[in-house]
Amino acid sequence: MGWLCLLALWLPIAATGAEALPELHGHVNDYAQVLGARAAGIDAQLTEHERVTGDQVVVLTVTDLGGQDIESYSNAVFTQWRLGHKGVDNGVLIIVAVNDHRTRIEVGYGLEGRLTDLASSQILRQAMHPRFASGDYAGGVEAGVEGVLAVLGNDSVAAGAAATDDSPQGIIAREGFFASGAWLFVLFTLLFVVMFTWMTTTLGGLWSYLLLGPLCIPLLRFVFPWSVVGGSFALYLVVAWWLRRRKMRLEYDIVQQGSNNARSHRKASVTAWPPSLWQVLTWSGPSVAVVAATHARKGRRSRGRADSSSSSSTFDSSSSSSDSSSSSSDYSGDGGSSGGGGASDSW
Repeated sequence: MGWLCLLALWLPIAATGAEALPELHGHVNDYAQVLGARAAGIDAQLTEHERVTGDQVVVLTVTDLGGQDIESYSNAVFTQWRLGHKGVDNGVLIIVAVNDHRTRIEVGYGLEGRLTDLASSQILRQAMHPRFASGDYAGGVEAGVEGVLAVLGNDSVAAGAAATDDSPQGIIAREGFFASGAWLFVLFTLLFVVMFTWMTTTLGGLWSYLLLGPLCIPLLRFVFPWSVVGGSFALYLVVAWWLRRRKMRLEYDIVQQGSNNARSHRKASVTAWPPSLWQVLTWSGPSVAVVAATHARKGRRSRGRADSSSSSSTFDSSSSSSDSSSSSSDYSGDGGSSGGGGASDSW
């Protein structure tokens, strides 16, 4: 009698576990209702593939896994649905658990040599998951189906495009310019280019102009095509040439203003204007004598402003003194005295 009671308790539990697995209705089983009208197109694609090749590829979407791990759940569904043909085992189950954010491609024994674990992992990570992350479940399932069919159909070009594009451009195309972090790489590269461009205007010669400045520009090739890299290099050459020429003009003006200083004029690198293209390219910065003259001129200007301020204050004090004396002489009291009245306060 006791074993009958145990059996009566076990049967409802077993029935509940069996009912937890969804039923097979076709090539696409959208229990999570995330595929919408695009489910019909995916179903037609998988139906045609099975008709041509015999491989049975099925899609299942569920809201959650009911607390199970996806490996056990997908294996149970695969076994219950008996995917693939007997003796061939050529079935594939693509399962998506929306709320659990889990996905799996379950492969039958007969297709493991073609649809390997590595290929399945690449399809999940590179073709499906980026679209799932943005909420495009229908697009992710479509990309996954295309990747699986490409591998099973030995379409190496399509399979490579769907699952093996690990280049920086491919990552940016999948994840976006900002989400992939490419903008940080570009920002730091441009900062280095700007720093090196400034350095070419203050030191070095031809080597700094043609080597130091463009040192970081080729790094942009990791993100942009060669046309952008070439355009950046051309822009650098123009800007660096303009900045160099501007610095040379300042040096030339200082030399002309201090032309009576023979030592400064003799050691200056710019003694005539305008300079030739070769002079601009090989210019190595202002000479020491010109730099010293620049500092001396700045010092004279500072002293001149200080002297001007001092004389102005002296004049003001003297004028106020004279005004005071003038006021004193023009107006005076008439000999009265204070009686102690009035008021005082503080604030």
